[in-house]
Amino acid sequence: MELETQTAHIAMETDIDPAAGDQAYFSVSTTKLKWLYLATFGLYGIYWFYKNWKLQQPFIDGKIMPVMRGIFSIFFTHALTKRIKQSMLRQDIPENKHLGFLATMFVLLVIFGNLASTLADNHVVPEYFNIIWLVLFYLSVYPLIELQDKINMLKDDPIGAINSRYDWRGYTALFIGGVLWLLAILGAVALIAQN
Repeated sequence: MELETQTAHIAMETDIDPAAGDQAYFSVSTTKLKWLYLATFGLYGIYWFYKNWKLQQPFIDGKIMPVMRGIFSIFFTHALTKRIKQSMLRQDIPENKHLGFLATMFVLLVIFGNLASTLADNHVVPEYFNIIWLVLFYLSVYPLIELQDKINMLKDDPIGAINSRYDWRGYTALFIGGVLWLLAILGAVALIAQN
């Protein structure tokens, strides 16, 4: 009898039903996602990817490391987007056939934004290229907002009400981010005034 119980338990671990993971995504309102992403200079994006991969992990055949997929999100954005698209198709939710484009757009905005910033910081290009980084960074949140909108539809929570309020950590991130943004803006103004 003990052998039967162990066999049934092992079978349950390896038998992965893809449709069971259709609801296993991170809930957050798109407004909260946008402000925390921008306030934390993109660090919230790492958390967002981590949470989605952590929730998807039980439905993936094979071992994944959600923390690494969060940190190195540009390498796993398309894979997550593909999972979201498959979930939408199984749930008969129209997906506009542009999710792959959103993933590509996010990756390119992050790469080119970081490249512009690095080149400006190393004086390879003029320092105003940091403004290009700023614009590309700001734009990089919009593909995530669109993906979150699809996730919220999958979870039958179109406005993300499940996770729309800020707790003390969210307010702390917004406050610290606000101070850092203020310092960055004052530094940029000082650089411009100096030249």
